[in-house]
Amino acid sequence: MKREINFLGKNVRRFFLIMSLIFIIVGMVFFFTKGLNYSIDFQSGSVIYYKLSSPLSSDQISKIRNIAKSLYDKATVQTGSEGKEIWIRTKFLNEEDVKKLSSEIEKVLGKYEGRELTTIEPTISKELREKAILASILAIIIMLVYITIRFRFDFAISAIVSEAFVLLATISLFSIFQWEVSPSFIAAILTLLGYAINDNIIIFDRIRENMKQNPKENFTTLANKSINQTLARTIYTVLTTLLAITPFLIWGGSVLRSFIIALYFGIIIGTYSTIYIATSLLCEWKDIHSS
Repeated sequence: MKREINFLGKNVRRFFLIMSLIFIIVGMVFFFTKGLNYSIDFQSGSVIYYKLSSPLSSDQISKIRNIAKSLYDKATVQTGSEGKEIWIRTKFLNEEDVKKLSSEIEKVLGKYEGRELTTIEPTISKELREKAILASILAIIIMLVYITIRFRFDFAISAIVSEAFVLLATISLFSIFQWEVSPSFIAAILTLLGYAINDNIIIFDRIRENMKQNPKENFTTLANKSINQTLARTIYTVLTTLLAITPFLIWGGSVLRSFIIALYFGIIIGTYSTIYIATSLLCEWKDIHSS
């Protein structure tokens, strides 16, 4: 008989539940103190982008940073493609300020292949944030309804707590490490919520099948058996997905970075949450109601 891994022993699952709670608390402390590093799409401001034929020197980057900060002390300068791309992010600039800043920067840059200006007004950035929050809330509500219809209510609650953990844990990581949050981050979050709920459904389905076959067996034993039965599929799915997106993480550039980082860590978090949040909470629920 194949030996099973004990994922859901009482001490094991409670340890991971407590550690998960501690991580979320720490993450929320960072979130409410440091906030998120929003891209220009979520906060009013201007970004001037230059594409260059040759890499910038450290001296040029330093001069450009000083020019930008002379106009706005919180201005940031980022480079990409080994110094052949540069982004200057500032507060919201009017047309006159843009011309003045561009003129000063171009004196340092010399020749360049292309320039792009992106400007987001305060009202637009606020509307984008509100729509992003609404989209996430609606996604969770729809999933709650779906899980409740397909499974029992206790399964649905466990799944939604798991979904909330995926959401909060991913936000926590972005707050702790100050990774940029762009509209693609929201797309990644919605993708992750769907990925995590699918993972929950696979294990919940297996638990339900095993409950029908062995109605008198202890629930935790059945749940642990179900996780072991689906473990190979879970590992293959996670590894295949991570391998597929790794090249984008390394070479995808700044446009995809927010999406890929959220997806990369979120997939790992989602797999973890299926076992140690959703299924563990179900086991705790059953233990309480059977005692």
